[in-house]
Amino acid sequence: MLPDKTDKSVDRITEIYVVVFPVEVFGETAKVETIFAGFQADPDTPGMSRARATVETHLSAVPDMVVMCDEIVAQQEEVESYRLLKFDKEGIHELDPEDFRPFESLSAYGRPSETRWGLC
Repeated sequence: MLPDKTDKSVDRITEIYVVVFPVEVFGETAKVETIFAGFQADPDTPGMSRARATVETHLSAVPDMVVMCDEIVAQQEEVESYRLLKFDKEGIHELDPEDFRPFESLSAYGRPSETRWGLC
């Protein structure tokens, strides 16, 4: 139930999709995987920001998340790759981002073209 004790309910989450990025710690002696999240200024709406997260609870959001993670890899020198994981009652599964990459989002060089994100 929601805090205001109305009759509305929250859907039970049965799976989550998570992108993890390898990050070096202590120089090149160790690596950890981390989840990124942050805000990005919305170029179409001054004064508004868009949330960018690498955790989703709905399969339909995974293609947008993959496009965003491709952008992160392309823009951040420190980040060379990522892994797409699915957590459910069966355990942890590694998924292939290629299975979720929208065809129209790829440029001739395999990099994401300009992407438009929805407002939060």
